[in-house]
Amino acid sequence: MQDERDTILDQAAEWYMRRDAGGFTAAEGLRLRTWLAADPRHREAFDEIEVTWSLMGHAAFDDRPRAAPAPPAWRRQLMVATAIAASIVLGIGYLFDIPTRLRADAYTATGETRLVRLDDGSTVMLDTASAIAVDYTQQARRIRLLGGEAVFTVAPDTGRPFLVESQNGESRALGTAFAVRDDGAGATVTVLESKVGVALPDRQAEIRLTPGQQVSYTSLGLGPVEQVDADVETAWRRGKLIFVDKPLGSVVDALNRYHRGRIQITDAAIRSRPVSGVFEIGDPLRVLDALEASLDLRSTRLTSYLVLLHR
Repeated sequence: MQDERDTILDQAAEWYMRRDAGGFTAAEGLRLRTWLAADPRHREAFDEIEVTWSLMGHAAFDDRPRAAPAPPAWRRQLMVATAIAASIVLGIGYLFDIPTRLRADAYTATGETRLVRLDDGSTVMLDTASAIAVDYTQQARRIRLLGGEAVFTVAPDTGRPFLVESQNGESRALGTAFAVRDDGAGATVTVLESKVGVALPDRQAEIRLTPGQQVSYTSLGLGPVEQVDADVETAWRRGKLIFVDKPLGSVVDALNRYHRGRIQITDAAIRSRPVSGVFEIGDPLRVLDALEASLDLRSTRLTSYLVLLHR
């Protein structure tokens, strides 16, 4: 069971840190070897911790007791930093999510999708970890995408334009359905049906996109218009992620949006490996299993929340 595995990993991490900190006596070494021999899962968990620590530049465990001096300052600092990093992995999403949720009229948690029905009959399909604020007036229907991604299906209303704001850009519905994704430093707009006007206020003229077209923008301006498969780009609406020759780094970034934790590539050389496939978004770690098998990779899993991907 996962809870039991997590307990064993915690015990393995405690043993490893005690041994690595120095001052490890012969009696403690004997107890550690006894613990390792008691259950094959103990050795497996200890090896996972060892791989993780060695990736940070530390020596492997050799089963021999050591009477080393107290760890130098840089090592103690690194141990503290590692613990802080693990806490951040588990908690920072929630910390940053609080102010966003306070501003939002609708939002989704990590791994959740949700259909929101607006007062005028329009609908918004929210992807994982997404949020919107709605501002309907007699003059306009404005939606602010506060984060994540959403597909907007717009009800007709000739007297009130339907506008979606994201990262200082604005998308104006000229028809039925389109998607907007917050990319952090900018946004990406994809048209599913009819037309959409996209503009950066005070920077350049509006461009118009037709079905299957996509454009990204930042504060520096609009990028080139690209032809894409809109159904593939928004496959998350059907519970799927579809990749066609996408670099592994981009695939892992996408998986992290649906994973309650962090998947981290520790070997930069594998980030560019191409990935193609159709995957279910409901279980990111199962997708990771498939990636490991197809690309001949390995992962070190410090519980399901922190996963290191490497060769």
